[in-house]
Amino acid sequence: MKTIRLYCKTCNAKLTDDLTELTATALRFEDGVDMIAKNKFSITNHENRGKEIVIAIDAYFLKNHKNCNRFSGCCGSSGLDGMNKTCVNGHEIATEVSDCWTPHYIKVNLAKVTIKEKITDYEYKKMLYGI
Repeated sequence: MKTIRLYCKTCNAKLTDDLTELTATALRFEDGVDMIAKNKFSITNHENRGKEIVIAIDAYFLKNHKNCNRFSGCCGSSGLDGMNKTCVNGHEIATEVSDCWTPHYIKVNLAKVTIKEKITDYEYKKMLYGI
């Protein structure tokens, strides 16, 4: 199992602390529940969007997008209105999906982040997931 950290590709702002890999088969695709546990990540391959990193809805070091229209939905964010999570400097990074008719998760756009794999407690190396 890999352990990674995510950083904004544009400004190198830290987006997460350590995240431990979870297989895609362990994800829960049930409406209204967390798809993935906190501090975990999974690589998914969506038919239309390609590969994405899925993480839990948590504070991390992400901010809500300034455009509140990106969060439409009846009970949360439908995830249908574009990226709604940014780094601390305002660069679009990910989309929160948290409505009642969806599983709850954040899908991270691989083209917007730098992934660093943990080698030791003090050493990380840059890695790519087929981008």
